[in-house]
Amino acid sequence: MSVPTSIMFSFRLTPDIHQGLQEVARNEGLEPAAFVQLLIRQAVADAGVLGDEATVKIRMTDALIRRAVERARELFAAGRFDEHFTLTVFHDLMQDTSYRSDYETVVGGDAYATKLEGKFPLNMYLGWYIKNAVGADPLTGDDGKPRRASVKGQPIQSYTLLKEGRANGNAA
Repeated sequence: MSVPTSIMFSFRLTPDIHQGLQEVARNEGLEPAAFVQLLIRQAVADAGVLGDEATVKIRMTDALIRRAVERARELFAAGRFDEHFTLTVFHDLMQDTSYRSDYETVVGGDAYATKLEGKFPLNMYLGWYIKNAVGADPLTGDDGKPRRASVKGQPIQSYTLLKEGRANGNAA
């Protein structure tokens, strides 16, 4: 039996807390769910219950995510948004040798290698945070399902195509 790469978790908030969460998350350039996820990851890392190696990996992953969010917002502001924005951000990030080195440490190998176990969860998170950083929405087909693109020779093999979304690209 395989271990899931993520587990869905939900909880309730009072309206005033939810409103405050939206404001705090927006100030961080994130959607509320993305912001809460980072807070939970940080709390678990701070508690020291996972061991040193896992804690370092969480902190490195979170730093990669924050840097990806910042770069996505910069590229969006520079007018670089199109349906392939996720790939654009990944390509740009890999030009930064420090980012690529940290990425390769987290995924356990070369950024452009395929079938590295650590790439799937990290790339999935990075794609989600990149989309949310600029308030984009998935580009959907006639069937209403998100459209995806496949590429070769890149750190990612597939990604969801995007369109400008909420508030003209500002995180909601």
